[in-house]
Amino acid sequence: MSKHHDAVLAYVKANPNSTFDSIKEGNGKISDIMLRKAVKDLQEDGVITANDEDGGYTFTGSTKKTEKKADKKEQVKVEAGKIAEKKQEENDLGPKTTSSRDNSKYSFNGVNGLPKGKLALAICKQYVKDNPKTTLAKMQEVFKSKDIQPRYGIIEEIGKAKKHTVNNRERFFFKDSDAIKVGTQKAVVTNQWALFTLTPMLKIAKELGYKVTISK
Repeated sequence: MSKHHDAVLAYVKANPNSTFDSIKEGNGKISDIMLRKAVKDLQEDGVITANDEDGGYTFTGSTKKTEKKADKKEQVKVEAGKIAEKKQEENDLGPKTTSSRDNSKYSFNGVNGLPKGKLALAICKQYVKDNPKTTLAKMQEVFKSKDIQPRYGIIEEIGKAKKHTVNNRERFFFKDSDAIKVGTQKAVVTNQWALFTLTPMLKIAKELGYKVTISK
């Protein structure tokens, strides 16, 4: 309910059998049009009822219909928010592919055509550049390293990361140009990415003020 509805209902509760004129007199700051609308809405919702004899209004003792209407409006607002969020996500990440493999490329800091892993690497490098005093533990906390990548982690100390190499299959970017110096440690970023792991990573990047777009 709006504040006008609340004001009318409060007055009727306190003054049973109130006529419209008395309601108007008791709510002088509300315009005639808004008062009539509030009274009509409350009647339609079954919150107040009019006495046929003297036209006075009385509270029925129920606000369930009004509450349901408010709940429905809130639900519509939530759904609209979800649609807007999905649209924004598609603008950032590109529409979801119908195939099991997503080959989308991204743009970040003026560099186009970045695959998922290289994008994650670029974001981590930019974070260290913006926060030179950060630590590896802090980065793992900020990027929710093990939450997003529970098997490997997003960023790890290079020695620990090498333990994930099996049959010469490297799970991290180990080139010297890709390694990141974080404080006194040398860290590397995992190269194991899919759309479902990149999406939360990009949400964090957005919160940090980084702009990532889908490459056209």
